[in-house]
Amino acid sequence: MPFRLTNEGEYAVRLMVYLAGRDRGQLVSAREIAENQNIPQRFLRTIVSQFAKKGFINSFQGNGGGVRLAEGAENKTLLEIIEAVEGPIYLNVCMQGEVACQFSNHCAVHLVWHEAQEAIQNILGGKKIKELAQVNFDLAGSGFGDGSDAMCGIPLKPEDTEVPSGN
Repeated sequence: MPFRLTNEGEYAVRLMVYLAGRDRGQLVSAREIAENQNIPQRFLRTIVSQFAKKGFINSFQGNGGGVRLAEGAENKTLLEIIEAVEGPIYLNVCMQGEVACQFSNHCAVHLVWHEAQEAIQNILGGKKIKELAQVNFDLAGSGFGDGSDAMCGIPLKPEDTEVPSGN
């Protein structure tokens, strides 16, 4: 199937960028994440479960529980996060090989799709979530936007808008 980022993929990116901007020593509640990033609880539960199993995040149940990035997960790329939820990115069905398209090995258009897919993968694979979290904080600090809405990866509370050290 050709690639289109689903809501679940978008929510996964928001979750990971948000956590990358938080202190790893503190747990973040699901309620806070859902409210700050406008992620429906049902999607959030699914993504948290998937990412805990993959070792992207640590999840702790019960009173005082929450989630945080796993050690080293701040270096995950957008490509890794998206593919963890969506599966491999195929810009066009013919990029899945001869099984999906009989012309894939001898088609000039296939070469263009291949080049475009590689470019997308290189861009997404070159963007670490810790870098994106920093850019969000820089944008928030520069007065980008009117401040009335949360930005992807930025808490709603102004006192939480400093990037924690040690990420």
